[in-house]
Parts: sequence; structure tokens; C-alpha cells
Amino acid sequence: RQDRGRQTAPSLPWLTAEFIVSVNSSSSVSMGTFIGHISPGLAFLSFGLFYAFRFSWMVLNGETVQYAERRKARMKLGVCNFLRTLPVEGVLKVIYGTLAVMAEFFYPPGVNKFYFYLWEDANLQFQHPNEWQHATMYGYFAFSGWMDIVSQACLPRRLVLLEQVAITLAFYVTTLLLKFHMHGKEEVENQVHTLLLLTCFLTSLILTAEIWKPNYRRLWFSKTCLVMVQGTWLLHAAFILYRPPTGKGWDSTNMANLMFLTSFYCWHVALDALLLAAIFGFTTLLYRLLGPGDPSKGKHLLGRKRAEERYDELQRLTGEEEEQEEDTQGKRLQEEVF
Repeated sequence: RQDRGRQTAPSLPWLTAEFIVSVNSSSSVSMGTFIGHISPGLAFLSFGLFYAFRFSWMVLNGETVQYAERRKARMKLGVCNFLRTLPVEGVLKVIYGTLAVMAEFFYPPGVNKFYFYLWEDANLQFQHPNEWQHATMYGYFAFSGWMDIVSQACLPRRLVLLEQVAITLAFYVTTLLLKFHMHGKEEVENQVHTLLLLTCFLTSLILTAEIWKPNYRRLWFSKTCLVMVQGTWLLHAAFILYRPPTGKGWDSTNMANLMFLTSFYCWHVALDALLLAAIFGFTTLLYRLLGPGDPSKGKHLLGRKRAEERYDELQRLTGEEEEQEEDTQGKRLQEEVF
């Protein structure tokens, strides 16, 4: 037995401590990547559902201004009073983005990937490029949340252009990083990210158009549907790439798998559009129950105040005022609903 061990040991030079460590680290990376798709998927889906209810209620309630001026009431100093002025959307962006960045570098517990390269490496090769790209994406969304907080809670008047540019920049950066996020990956994973890239790019175009037309309702619901698609597609992609229900991985050499990926994506678009329509119908029933004669109840429900203040000078530069035709269309839509 000792002779056999002496003979077989030289024939397995790859069975070293470095190899075992690399195998263990790769398994942890797979788990981290699965969660890295699930967590942003849930975040995008939650924002999409929030937008669906919010914009549906605004249309039914006759509101025509997406970025309404927030009243800066004189309140006493204190942490609780300051927290009341914080925008919910901005706070959620900061929480989601910060937690996602921390998870990329320090999940599972005990792991530390927060470095560019190892000093022990003679070539000083960059380490963990995927984690750094993911952290950059999440960091821009957290930055957008901070800009929302500064604009709505810190400045004397709301700076709408700052909020719009920040969120638009976050989606453009995500699109750029996804374009160069496919090196060394299989065809199935590349096609999943390509379809996600297409969704992010379309969202970026809509957000760019909203800089000049922020009160155009078709852009509201187009943006909402695309954000929902990003959420549901990321959730599905996590199971396609890392936890397939059949227990067998997708074969990148099989053209049928690639064709079904595109079909699945198209189904996501249709199902999310139907979900948006269902939410609008549910919001309509809720609006009827609350009573159109007392719209303040609904505004309190979604944390919205009726936009009765005039635009400030910056808002006139970033978005044109609603024309009389859009107002009449909104009234006609409200009459048709009831």
C-alpha cells in the first residue's frame, strides 16, 4: 500500500492545497452569485410594484405632476422630525444599494474580497472583477438614493434635475458594465445578460426622455413595466444559471436552449404587462371604495400630496408644463374609468 501511494502521488500534481482552496472558493462564489441575482431582482421588482400602484393612483386621482414639490414645513429640530422629511424611494435605494455592495465583498461571512490584487502575486493581477463590477452597479443606485435625499430633505427647494440625472446615470452605467460583463462566460449566461442589457438600455432611454417630459403618462407606465421586467428576469436568471429546477445545467452548445431563453424573456414582458394592468384594475377598485369625493384618503395611502404648488424655475427648465390637452385627456380617462 505504501508503494502504491508513492506511485500515485506524483501522477496527481494538480491535487494541491491551492487547488482545493480554489474549488472551495468557486463553490462559495456560485452561491454568492445566485444571491447576487436574487437580491437585485427582488429590489427591482419591489420598485416596479411601487411605481405601478403609485402611477395608477396618480392617474385616477387626476394628478399630472410626477415630481411634485414637497412642502418644507417648519418643524422642530430632532432626529424624528428629520426622518419624516426623508423620501421613501431614496431611502430604499440607499439601503438596497449599500447592502448589495457589502454582500459582494463580504458574503459569505468571513470572506473578504475588498482588494484589487494580492501583494503575494508577482504579476499583481486584478482579483474579483465580477464583484467589483456588481459593486459599481449597486453603488450608482445607492448614489441616486442619496441624491433623492439631498434634493427632497436637505435643500430648501426640490432639485428635480439632480434626481433625474442621478437615476439615469445609474442605468446607463449598468448598461455599460453589462456590455463588458461577459468575458469568459458560457453562451447561456451571456444571452441572459444580453437580454438584461437590452432592458436596462430601454429604461435608460425612457429616463432620458423624462428629463424633458417628466409628466408624460405613457413614459411613467413604460418605465414601470421595464423595471418590473428587470426584476422578474433577474429572479428567473438566478435559477437558470445556478439552481435549475431539473437539477441539470443548461447546455450552451444546444441551440434550443438559447432559443427558449429568448422565448422566456418575451413571456416575462407579456406577464409583467398583464401584472401592471391588473394592478391598475385593483387600484381602480380601491379608489372606488375610498370614494372619489375624498381623494385625500388615497393621497395619504401612497404618501402623495396633490400637486397644487407651481413649478420653480428649475422645473420649468427640466420639464415643460402640462398642456391643456393632457389635462383634458386625464379628465376623460377618469370619467371613462368610472
